[in-house]
Amino acid sequence: MVEEIARQAAARRAARLAARQRLFGRVRLSAPKRPRWLDAWRELVLPLRLGSLALVLVLVAALAAFNLPWLKVQRVEVEGSSVLARSQLLAAAGARVGESTIMLNTERMTANLLAQPWVAAASVKVRWPGTLVMAVTPLPPVLILQRGGRRELLAASGAVVGPVPQIPTLSPVPTLVDQVQGAAAGPGRVALPANLTAALAALYRAFPAAYGVSVAQFVISPVGSLEIKSSAGWVADLGPALTSAQIGSIGAKLEALRALAAKVNLKSTTIKTIYLEDPSQVVLSP
Repeated sequence: MVEEIARQAAARRAARLAARQRLFGRVRLSAPKRPRWLDAWRELVLPLRLGSLALVLVLVAALAAFNLPWLKVQRVEVEGSSVLARSQLLAAAGARVGESTIMLNTERMTANLLAQPWVAAASVKVRWPGTLVMAVTPLPPVLILQRGGRRELLAASGAVVGPVPQIPTLSPVPTLVDQVQGAAAGPGRVALPANLTAALAALYRAFPAAYGVSVAQFVISPVGSLEIKSSAGWVADLGPALTSAQIGSIGAKLEALRALAAKVNLKSTTIKTIYLEDPSQVVLSP
């Protein structure tokens, strides 16, 4: 009896084991399939990640290159003749020491120098390693401006191109004594209107042939009148020459002086003053 019960229990256990084996043999567990959109997203994002990594590496390399000493402006050389000091010329060009030579825009710097009123020609270039070369040529002087005890050379633009040398090395240029303003303008600065400066320089050259005498000196009197002191001793008072309209009227006054020269000997030393403020009514003061 006992043996029969044990055999039945063993049979039931075997049946249950066989049933479990059949169940797990038919059903296989597997991981869920990835959605297609996830694969597409990975195909899109992976190149972007690689591109971003490459961009970061390029930026890091560029920053490292910009910080290399031999890729920065360490020295500044000036070729030609500069009116300004080296530091002032560098500032006028729009550059500074320590700036990366890779980022320098030499064309823009050249344009900045050419915009200076005293510059006739200019060029900027980089000489490796770390040298910025600025070549400048100033405009030629056409007038000497005397204010107070200081005498400065002016270009046709009215800009100061330097002090008057103690030993004359230039061709003769006229002198304008300004009795209105006492302070000098300083190197590179515009001291007189360009139209007035150019007019006086041209008048100085044409005066001997037109009037038979030369210009000894131009003067702006304390009241602002432009005066021409001739080599004959007389003075032509052209009236105020401070505004653009007043400067523009100089031509009509010189034509009146030319008409007077056809009637009067301007080489005469008996003439003291010729008043030309109103060119329709020229007055001589003996």
